[in-house]
Amino acid sequence: MSELVLLRDEELKMQLRPHVFSFFYLYIIFFLLLVWAYIIYDFFVQDKFTAFPLYEFIIKIPFANEVLAGAMIWSLGLLIVGFLARFFFLDSGGQSIFRLYAGVAFLGILVMSYHAWKMEDTMDFGLWFIPSLTAAVGFLGMLSVNAYRRSFTYYLTNNRIVLKSSFLMNNSERQVRYNHIEDIKMEQGVIGTIFGYGTVLPLTGSGLGTGSDESMVIVGSGAEVKGLGSIGLAGGSRSSSKRIRHNPHDCLFGVPSPSKVRDLITENIQSDTGVEHLKNIKELLSKQEDSIDE
Repeated sequence: MSELVLLRDEELKMQLRPHVFSFFYLYIIFFLLLVWAYIIYDFFVQDKFTAFPLYEFIIKIPFANEVLAGAMIWSLGLLIVGFLARFFFLDSGGQSIFRLYAGVAFLGILVMSYHAWKMEDTMDFGLWFIPSLTAAVGFLGMLSVNAYRRSFTYYLTNNRIVLKSSFLMNNSERQVRYNHIEDIKMEQGVIGTIFGYGTVLPLTGSGLGTGSDESMVIVGSGAEVKGLGSIGLAGGSRSSSKRIRHNPHDCLFGVPSPSKVRDLITENIQSDTGVEHLKNIKELLSKQEDSIDE
């Protein structure tokens, strides 16, 4: 994605990218794959699958053998970790992590099932395929996290905030003027406090920095009418509530020195508000002069 093109009389105040540790949880998620690859390899070598609680049930599945049963246990572990990631990191990529883990699990089971169907002995194949697949996804994931982090660039000018991202041919850009910002929220976790980064959320009336959660309430009533049987009425109402979401596309996610970023945004809001106020006064005086001339 190209660099920011400044408007007339516009000045770039700050250019930011997320801190190197801002996506720390993603590194942990992919590191867990490397750990799981080692564990699953040790399970294959030491033949520890027989001690797994569901082993006796899995081994009775058609075409299932010890290796395929181990692959199913391996996939179950992936799905559990993926579901936990989806639950805890829903607003910052948890759903994509769950899809990745589920995709790896599905691919592994599919390949092992096909191999078990075509070949009688899958022990040697499963011994290297399952751990290798898991480790490869873990290594590639850890390498891609930094590329994903660097795909985000945040620009703060004297007129606006520009949020840009470009990753795997997917480009996005969002802009917000300072006079549209209603509130600013800064958040730092434990790791962010230690390494000096945090998330700054400029909240606007249009929904920047927030997401809507909707719920439907349905009520009904019924009565027995002679000659017509039972009739009833039903109605429903939908309510929505906004909550802050830490989407890197909609906020200044994991930026270094977040307090300085927040203070700069506050100063620009005050300056922009003052300029707008002066414009309104100038327009009012101009109208008064026109009326006097008439």
